[in-house]
Amino acid sequence: MSTGDRLLDIFQDETLERLDNIEEGLLKLENCASELTPELINSIFRDAHSIKAGSNLLKLKRIEELSHKLENVLEMVRSEGLIPTELIITASLESVDKLRSLTEDVLNSDTKSIRLQKTMLEVSVQRALAGES
Repeated sequence: MSTGDRLLDIFQDETLERLDNIEEGLLKLENCASELTPELINSIFRDAHSIKAGSNLLKLKRIEELSHKLENVLEMVRSEGLIPTELIITASLESVDKLRSLTEDVLNSDTKSIRLQKTMLEVSVQRALAGES
């Protein structure tokens, strides 16, 4: 999966590992909502934040934009008490899948659409705030 650019290769490796961690944490939440501990949500949030920061540094616009949107949703769960509904978790997992795809094809990532995943995250939050599950 080498890009020929040492920094991009490091970013890819670290990002794919972070995405695995985010996915694992989201699946824990999905399977057992009682596992929503501050430590778990903070860990998921930190990984999303690190992906956003790294992609910003490397000017990877689509990865940064989608990871930022995911980070915002996680921040709402972390600090504002937003309940991670099934729809929020599903939208977050879809975003993780898209981020993984973008990261695997990092050299072409800025040519890919993330509109669907961003919309899914936005709608899932709107519905959760409206009391829908």
